[in-house]
Amino acid sequence: MKNKGIGKLFFYSDQVVESPGNQRLDALLFEGLEISTIKVGYIPSTEEKRKQYFQTKVQYYQDYGVTNILYFDLYTEFNSLKIKELLQCDIIHLSAGNPINFSNAMNLRGMNKVLEEYLQSGGIIVGVSGGGVLLGDSVNLFQLFIDDYKKSSHTLQFVDFEFLPHYNRWNEDFKQKVRQYSERKKKENRLR
Repeated sequence: MKNKGIGKLFFYSDQVVESPGNQRLDALLFEGLEISTIKVGYIPSTEEKRKQYFQTKVQYYQDYGVTNILYFDLYTEFNSLKIKELLQCDIIHLSAGNPINFSNAMNLRGMNKVLEEYLQSGGIIVGVSGGGVLLGDSVNLFQLFIDDYKKSSHTLQFVDFEFLPHYNRWNEDFKQKVRQYSERKKKENRLR
């Protein structure tokens, strides 16, 4: 059962059990929870007809002994009656993928408010890569990567910063764009 009050957010670039960084974050994620009774609600960022990414996450969590995992689809298999079951999960997992498309699907299904209430009631939300971007203040850093400023999208804005996964994988030119963007944002924030 979730504690009353603000919940917890976990930002992952990826989830690889062998990664020491992920192992440390996973230890914090599972802290205070009884592994054998944890229920995870998995929300895919895109339609997964074959559920291959879901199966990868099932294996990830099973490696820790977590076996109760709910698949909650926002696309053709969406069922609003499953929202109640999703809200009973100990952890809600927002999958990797394009955060703009993910945001559009969340908005279409009215899930922003649902996740906000879940977090406010003490829930735990895991955002992996694009799912982590969705937890942040905007998708602007992600849009630097795709050079696409035309699409409008909003994030869940659970925190007042932007999350850019996989920073260590980017080339120096892209990292320079990120630094310039960060400096511009700092100046804008000071002027407010």
